[in-house]
Amino acid sequence: MHIELLKPHTHAGKRLAVGDRLDLNDASARWLITQGTAKAATPATDSKPTRRDVTSGVSTTAATQGD
Repeated sequence: MHIELLKPHTHAGKRLAVGDRLDLNDASARWLITQGTAKAATPATDSKPTRRDVTSGVSTTAATQGD
């Protein structure tokens, strides 16, 4: 289960800050959520959103392909 920290937390000896994300087993994740230390989060993706050209609405990746 993916969670996002709402409070600083130490996990496996590493100090984590508010906003850090973890992928934990369900029991551990639910315990942190119950304690108010974390909230459920969607998995982070590595893909970057495409920027759109403000004037044309064309994505910058589509506009540069084929050059």
